[in-house]
Amino acid sequence: MSGVQRHPVGRSVAMTQIPTGRADSITDATDAGLDVVLDPTVQARLDAVGLPALITERTLAESARVSSALDDPAATASRAGYAAWLRRQAGAWTAVRLPAVHVAALDWPLASVRPQCLDVVGLIVADLRELCPRTRPSRVPVQGWPAETPPHGMIVAAALLCVRVAHRSAGLLGPVLHLSDGITAAGTATRYLSRCQDLAERAAGVEREVTSWAGAADPTQLHLALLASTQLTRRLADALEAGSRTGW
Repeated sequence: MSGVQRHPVGRSVAMTQIPTGRADSITDATDAGLDVVLDPTVQARLDAVGLPALITERTLAESARVSSALDDPAATASRAGYAAWLRRQAGAWTAVRLPAVHVAALDWPLASVRPQCLDVVGLIVADLRELCPRTRPSRVPVQGWPAETPPHGMIVAAALLCVRVAHRSAGLLGPVLHLSDGITAAGTATRYLSRCQDLAERAAGVEREVTSWAGAADPTQLHLALLASTQLTRRLADALEAGSRTGW
């Protein structure tokens, strides 16, 4: 179709033309530069319940798998069990491939959390180095996106996933701290779980902010947020169930 205006992905713009086709993957929805019209039933549901609730509906099965994998009693039974739990998290989040955003990024769509919320693997690796100083360290994988700033739909989806997983994991902090009771010359190695607790306290605010963001976002970014949420949550669930290891 001639006359279709193409816009820089990541900015909220008014859609002026009907797209030539729908985008079925994250790459299609971004690199192709297509404007996307949401399916009327999806738009109606979005208007009725808001973006966070719609994402919950669309990722229900994958989120249940993530929760099941996170709820490991062995994680708080011993420091060795905790280290094994962290290894599984590191391997799984590496497979998810979260977008990389500079900590001082100005083009960040959320105020209640900052880009540091996406630095999951770095914190986990730091904890593992403290727990297992004599083992071969793991290289922190490079997170990336082919553009300087990932599109806002991708950022919102990734941040919401990190916050929701953090909310599920935050309860481990207290029991894990007790694993170091009476042990000298050993740190608590709870950088990641401390971040989880902080994000858990912000979870309600993040959900409200994502709802507000969705009210002003263009359809392409809303489509990307829904698509990315499903794909990222599925990757995390698959990797957690596979019990990935990352070189420790």
